[in-house]
Amino acid sequence: MTIQDIHNVILFYLNKEQNGHITHEEIDLVLDRAQMALFDEYYNNPRGHRPNQQVIGYGESQRLNDALSPFKATYTFTNSDSSGGVITLPSNYMYLLSLQTTRFSNTLSRNVMNAVTVLNEEELIYRLESQVVPVTLDGPICIMNNSNQIQLFPDVAQAGKVYYFRRPAVPKFGYTQSGRAITYNPTQYSPSVLTGSQQLEWRESDLNNLITKALIDYGLNLNSPDVAQFAQLKTQEGQ
Repeated sequence: MTIQDIHNVILFYLNKEQNGHITHEEIDLVLDRAQMALFDEYYNNPRGHRPNQQVIGYGESQRLNDALSPFKATYTFTNSDSSGGVITLPSNYMYLLSLQTTRFSNTLSRNVMNAVTVLNEEELIYRLESQVVPVTLDGPICIMNNSNQIQLFPDVAQAGKVYYFRRPAVPKFGYTQSGRAITYNPTQYSPSVLTGSQQLEWRESDLNNLITKALIDYGLNLNSPDVAQFAQLKTQEGQ
C-alpha cells in the first residue's frame, strides 16, 4: 500500500465515525507515533510475556526478525572517526545489533575482524582490571554512552562496523492543493521536492497492524482483519 492508500483507509473509518475534519498532516503524525509503538512492540514483544515466562522479542522469532528487517543499517567507522575509541553513532540510531573492529594482522598479512563485547559499567571495571582476560585490540570491549556514542576499549582510534536498527522514516503524504482539491504527489520527498511523499517502509504484511494502531490512537477499536479487508479493497480500486 502507498501512503495514499493508507490515508484513504484511515479517512474512511474516521469519516464513518464522524470524527470531524482531519488533515493529512495530522494523519502523518499519528502514523509516525503508531509506527514507533509498533517498532517497540516488535522489538520487545511485551504481549508475548506471561508470568514466569520469557519475553519473546527480536532475535527469538523469525516473524519479528522479518518485520524489523527493513530498518537494519550499518555504520562503517575509520580510525579518524573514533579518536580516543569514541564512536559517534548516526542520528537515526535506535538499537545496537552488533559491533566489530577491523585491524591488519601482520601474522596473517590481511585484515581480521574482531567481535566487540558490549558491557555495562560494572562489568567494565572487572574486565579492565582482569589479568586472565586482558582487553586488547584483538579482544576489544565497549560500553554505550548516554549521548548515542560507543566507547571502545582499548580507548584508542580503531576501525570497524556498527550494525544497528535505525529509526523508521517519518511518513509524509505529499500533495498539491488548488482550492479544496487535493492532488496526491507520489514523487519521493526531498529538499528539492517539498510536496513529495515519504512512503512507510514497513513490509506489506505489517501495514495493517500499523493502521490499526493509528486508528486506536483516534479512539477506534478495530480488529486488524477488518482493516486488512477494507485496505485490500481500496488498494485494488486504486483510490
